[in-house]
Amino acid sequence: MATDPDPETTGTGYLSADHDRLDALLVELTALVAAGDLAPAARLLGGFAAGLGRHIRLEDELLFPTFARVTGHDGPTAVMREEHRMIEEHLAGMEAALAGGDPAAFTLERAALVAVLGDHNVKEEAIVYPLTDDHLPDGARARLVAELRAFR
Repeated sequence: MATDPDPETTGTGYLSADHDRLDALLVELTALVAAGDLAPAARLLGGFAAGLGRHIRLEDELLFPTFARVTGHDGPTAVMREEHRMIEEHLAGMEAALAGGDPAAFTLERAALVAVLGDHNVKEEAIVYPLTDDHLPDGARARLVAELRAFR
């Protein structure tokens, strides 16, 4: 079965590993804000925002069109795209809060982001990623992983 979680051979593995990497950055960022270390938090937020933005773009521009093409359905990805816009709004709110030196506002926006991300990531990892992998032959799956890795 194609849904082996190996980040070298499947979209599921690559994208799930990226979720884990981003989750770890968010935990570190949250700890910095909670400790009142807003300058380092702002720097880390820049990296987190860039990484999350890349992840969203590679799904919107590469993975979701592939999913629609190979499965013949775009319903699940239409919902995912809407959630991406909500994620971007909360991320912008987090950035504005730190830029304004407001850790309380950051915490509220972070909680809202996490509320969307939790279900969102589960749906991607349980449905969209594996179905995409399962509908691609081995060579096409390898090409998708290469494109995901090279995406800028």
